[in-house]
Amino acid sequence: MTATTAHAHGHGHGTLGPGRPGAALSGALAVIFALMVIEAVGGWWTGSLALLADAGHLLVDVGSLGMGLLAAWIASRPATAEMSYGYRRAEILAAATNGVALWAIALAIGYEAVARLRAPHPIAASGMLGVAALGLGGNLAASALLVRGHGENLNLRAALAHVLADAAAASGTIAAGLVILVTGWTPADAIVGLGVAVLLVAGAWPLLREAVRVLMEGTPPGIALLEVHRAIAAAPGVCGVHDLHIWSLTSGVGAVSAHVLVDEGADTQEVLTRLGTLLRDRFGLSHVTLQVETSEFLEPWHPRCAPGADPHGAG
Repeated sequence: MTATTAHAHGHGHGTLGPGRPGAALSGALAVIFALMVIEAVGGWWTGSLALLADAGHLLVDVGSLGMGLLAAWIASRPATAEMSYGYRRAEILAAATNGVALWAIALAIGYEAVARLRAPHPIAASGMLGVAALGLGGNLAASALLVRGHGENLNLRAALAHVLADAAAASGTIAAGLVILVTGWTPADAIVGLGVAVLLVAGAWPLLREAVRVLMEGTPPGIALLEVHRAIAAAPGVCGVHDLHIWSLTSGVGAVSAHVLVDEGADTQEVLTRLGTLLRDRFGLSHVTLQVETSEFLEPWHPRCAPGADPHGAG
C-alpha cells in the first residue's frame, strides 16, 4: 500500500535533560542521605520505631533518588539505531521501581509496628523530638528542591512522593514524641509507625498506576480517544479515520498515529498541516504520525467515504 505519511515531533515537551531535574535530584539526594544517618543514629539512641522506620524509608529514598538521577542521565541520551525513541522510558522504569520499594518498606514498618503494639518499648521522648524536628526541616528542604524541578516528570514525582512521605512521617513522630513526653504512653510511637506504612502504600499507588499505564501504552490521562477521533474526522478534507492509537512515550510526552482517509482532490499537505496543529494545540500530542490515504489505497475491511457520509462515524 502506498500513501502519504507525515510526522510531526515536539521535542520540547516533557523531556528530562541533565539540567534542572538532575540538579534537583542531586540536591535532594545529599539532604536525604544526611538525614538517613541522623535518624538511624537517633532512632537507635532513643528506641523510637517511628525514627527507625523513617530512617529505613530514607534508605529506600537514597536508593530511589540515586536511581532517579541515573535514569535522568539515561533519559537524556540521544536516540540510536537500536533505540529509535531514545531512552526516555528509563524514567518510567525508575518510577515503577520506586513505587514497589515504597510498598516493600511499608510492609516491613507495619510488621514492626504491630509487634511493638503488642510489646511496647521504652523511648527517650525528648531526643526523639529533637531528631524528628531536624528530619522535618531536612525533608521540607529536599521537597522544595524537587517541587521546583518536577513538572510532569514521573521520575521526579516519584522522588517527591518519597520525600513528602518522609515529611509527613517526621510530623507524626513529633506528635508522638509530644504525647510520650506529656503522658508517657509509648504505643503512640508504634501507631505513628503504622500510619507511616499506610501513607507509603497510598502514596505509591498513583505512581505505580501511571507507570503501568505508560509501559502498557495506554491512552494518556485527560485525553479521550473517541474525542480525538471525532476531531480528526471533522477536519476539512477528511472523510474517515481508522487505526487510531494514542500513547505516551514517557510522562508528559504524548504520541498519536492514525490512518486518515481524505476527500478525492483534497490537498494532502494542507490536511496534514491542519491535523498536526490540531493534535498538538488542542490535545497536547507532541509526537504525531499520520498516514493519509485515498479510497484506492484502502483495505477491503476499512470503511470508505461516500457522498453524505457522517465524518464522525467509527473508522
